Amino acid sequence: MTPDTSAHLSKKIILVTGGSSGIGRATALRLAQAGAHVIASGRDEGRLAALARELGGRGECLHGDVAEPAEIARLMSEVTSRHGLLDGLVVNAGLSNAPAIDDLDIARYDRLMDVNVKGAVFTLVHALPLLAEGASVVFVGSVAGRKGQPGDALYAGSKGFIRAFARNLGTSPDLMARRIRVNVVSPGPIETPLTEAAVAVPEIRSYVENMIPMGHWGQADEVAEAIAFLLSSAASFTTGAELTVDGGMAHV
Repeated sequence: MTPDTSAHLSKKIILVTGGSSGIGRATALRLAQAGAHVIASGRDEGRLAALARELGGRGECLHGDVAEPAEIARLMSEVTSRHGLLDGLVVNAGLSNAPAIDDLDIARYDRLMDVNVKGAVFTLVHALPLLAEGASVVFVGSVAGRKGQPGDALYAGSKGFIRAFARNLGTSPDLMARRIRVNVVSPGPIETPLTEAAVAVPEIRSYVENMIPMGHWGQADEVAEAIAFLLSSAASFTTGAELTVDGGMAHV
């Protein structure tokens, strides 16, 4: 992170959902490094505890399952009681293990959509009263939302929704009246705990790398940098935008 971006984030209160691992964890640590006070939420108590130790006095970790709207409401109530308003929100919690269409049932459909779509929407809905004037919201989408892959239709559909939702919110008159910016970061193939099994298979790794003009998988820290930029006032004239962090994959 550049010193300039860090200066723009100092002392900001920022909530990161899905913060216990992968991109969310990297984002929480990067924001804390920049001087923000980070609230990371997630479902894995062990990983949250480990992250809390790394954050030290620069942040805190709260349990929250975005698949349950009542849990989201409880999380936001706790954030309100501790901090009042939020300067930033990262809507990151998501699932990627979507079944193929010919192997789909209602339970698996609901699980994916409850997190990736309903969870994202109601995270924003319940956070709206907490967002300070001039706050910034960043949704974490995926390059899959604009460039589908075989057997990935359901996941791609859920991320396509996030892309459209965030970009439309970015010019919402109600949010513009409060100077709240909304943008989306769409990662490509990133090495995280969610993808480590695929990365470990040479055939899969090389297949994916052949689709990336830069020729390699990305790192969670690289996505965190993009998120931090959009959260900061360095991006004060940017809203309704999609920033792809994918090694050029979306453009070929």
